[in-house]
Amino acid sequence: MSFERILGVGVGLSVLLSANSVTAGAFEDRIKDTHTNSSMTVESLDDPMITPMELRIIKPDTYSSYNAYERSFTLNPENGEDANLWIHNTSTHTIYAEVTVGSLSPFVVPFEKGKQTTIRIGVIGATNVKVYIYSSTGHKMDMSISARQF
Repeated sequence: MSFERILGVGVGLSVLLSANSVTAGAFEDRIKDTHTNSSMTVESLDDPMITPMELRIIKPDTYSSYNAYERSFTLNPENGEDANLWIHNTSTHTIYAEVTVGSLSPFVVPFEKGKQTTIRIGVIGATNVKVYIYSSTGHKMDMSISARQF
């Protein structure tokens, strides 16, 4: 009879412990959230915002002038394998971005009024980048710009 009582007490305790899933389940959910929720976010190519774990090369900024915009910076492979240069033309005419990567010939990207685009640059070694943005007609340029390395 004592064996049956011990067995009954054991079954009773296991039922009680398994029924109290509120604390165990909540604790389990917290652990699961900690390990499965990534700190990474999906990037929208139209989004100029900088997300964590990136190096801001050009902080999100606006530029409005009749003069050309010029900026140079160095990409370091220790800071990531890729870099994005984001430009949004908010002026009334087309502007042109001339981007020179290292010793390569510059490439020119036109931005029609209201258009925005992201230029991706691969980082192999320490690389100097020069960005020169201008208007071919001499109109006042209005634009937003940012760059990041990740």
